Amino acid sequence: MIRCQYTLENGRYTSLHVSGHAESGDYGKDLICAAVSSIMFGFMNAVDESKEKAEIRQSENDIELIAHSDSEVLQHYFELVLIQLKTIEASYGEFIQTERKQNT
Repeated sequence: MIRCQYTLENGRYTSLHVSGHAESGDYGKDLICAAVSSIMFGFMNAVDESKEKAEIRQSENDIELIAHSDSEVLQHYFELVLIQLKTIEASYGEFIQTERKQNT
């Protein structure tokens, strides 16, 4: 399963962590993983090109983006990505879960 956890502090997105594998199809043919990867790589590329202050951590089946500013542009990116991930979850919830991470 793909797990998407985001943090929201004082009405502002501060992080998004996506990890795991959907296992909805054969390796290389998993459409859920392909869709989520596409969304996340687009997110990382947009942040990188816009020069927004954010930290990107990436390893196999694991991507985390941490905001280091609360710019409107970065907030809109987070909102768009979460809408896309939740849209996939609405149809394929057995393969992807999106949840707000509780602050500790």
